[in-house]
Amino acid sequence: MTVPREYIGLWRREGIWRSDGSSDATTLVLWFQSARWHIDSRGFAGTTVVEGARCEWRPEIAFPALGPGIDAGTMRFDGAGKVEETAIDGSYREQWLRIDAGPVHAQRFERDDGALAWLITGAESMAWAHGHPGGMAQFSIARGEAATLPPEAGSGWRVTDSDG
Repeated sequence: MTVPREYIGLWRREGIWRSDGSSDATTLVLWFQSARWHIDSRGFAGTTVVEGARCEWRPEIAFPALGPGIDAGTMRFDGAGKVEETAIDGSYREQWLRIDAGPVHAQRFERDDGALAWLITGAESMAWAHGHPGGMAQFSIARGEAATLPPEAGSGWRVTDSDG
């Protein structure tokens, strides 16, 4: 299953407004979306499932560990480069701006020790995430000349799937 084309690319969060009245428009948060997978700079990566306006992120690795709740929102696109996400439970609203529209290519990797990894590349950006489900994980998202595979990527990975 693939996500609609309008989702694909590198997104920067412009702000989050929570139902408790708090907000944040200064913390840098990046979300890189391929046809099937996501890497989020807050520390998680995995599969993305879109059904109508509902988008659900299903992390396979996360550090620190995420809570037991479902990470899903209703998405409202404003043209090709902006999207507003509203939590299914109404607890937050986020505004996202696309900063790299692609083309986007992604690969999923596994290692014999059970580690998982994703490499997502765009026209000017790349993201690498790897770790063990339920354990430590490392994430890197970079743009321009800084977009190279980090040395901690290591070796021993085998490609298990790809898209884009």
